[in-house]
Amino acid sequence: MQFYGLSEGRMSDWHIYRECGVVIDMYKDDLNIRQYQLSDAAAIVEMINRDPFHLQKGITVDEFERYLDEPGAKSRENTFVAVRKNQIIGYISLSFVSHLSGRKVDSYSGIDVDWRRKGYGTRLIQFILEHLNQYARSEKQTIHFVLRVDSRTSGMLELALVHGMVKRHELLILRNCKIDQAQAVPLLKNYFFRSPTPQDAAIWASIYNDAFNGNKTIESVVHEFASVEFSPELNILAFTIEGEPAAFISSRMVAGVGQIPTIAVKPSFQRLGLGKALLLEILYRFKKAGANEVTLSVNTANHKAIGLYENNGFTQCATRGYYYKTISPSDN
Repeated sequence: MQFYGLSEGRMSDWHIYRECGVVIDMYKDDLNIRQYQLSDAAAIVEMINRDPFHLQKGITVDEFERYLDEPGAKSRENTFVAVRKNQIIGYISLSFVSHLSGRKVDSYSGIDVDWRRKGYGTRLIQFILEHLNQYARSEKQTIHFVLRVDSRTSGMLELALVHGMVKRHELLILRNCKIDQAQAVPLLKNYFFRSPTPQDAAIWASIYNDAFNGNKTIESVVHEFASVEFSPELNILAFTIEGEPAAFISSRMVAGVGQIPTIAVKPSFQRLGLGKALLLEILYRFKKAGANEVTLSVNTANHKAIGLYENNGFTQCATRGYYYKTISPSDN
């Protein structure tokens, strides 16, 4: 496997070298950044689940390992751990997806809550950017790196700005703490709902791509549905009476908190009340499942959707900005 990492002698006050194919970065406190090994999984998962605002909170060791093998994402070979005195205090996992002008790279990374505000987050970002610079040059591809900045996590905004990242869009994070008041509602006339099966992967991907102009693959949906944490009753497909796929809602529950990652409605079925019907149905299902609250996110520019959620018990609790940095093969 080819490895991309920090180059020797890049900064005068850093001592960086290669050993056994692994980049070792020694700076003041013996922090090593090395490639991920299977034996690291438990420590990473514990670190993720200690962070109340981490996007992967609730993940298990098996699910973390499955995530690394998502089709086409190249995550396994682009996952690293930050080790200080034999203790894992941070990690980096990059997910590569196709983009019209190169590759979009999402970053799932973090520093353990006990080691924050000590400069280690800066170290991880510097490592990621140098890694992606070398990747871009080697593969002759433009990279669009994405960093999520949660307003509840101190220091993230400063990290993005000091490294020249630009905000493309921002999401509102909304919370509904009145799940006990959710009621069963009649289904919309001329539609029916059912839980998805692996045989629906092509339909699921098609709805998503039509709704968001995306490029979700059938393989990635099959991978998602095969997860042991995938709950069919908390994921709903909507069809017309004639059997035409129209929309879906995906959700999961972690430690009593319901999470709704996606509500996708095909453009030809939007503004007909289908999104609201799916939302009310999933809130009722969360109530039956014993959820204490439900969270979701929505683009700050989507005023109609924000109004829908606020009219159905959701309130704003935070924001998540998406900051981009474009790295071309010619960058130094």
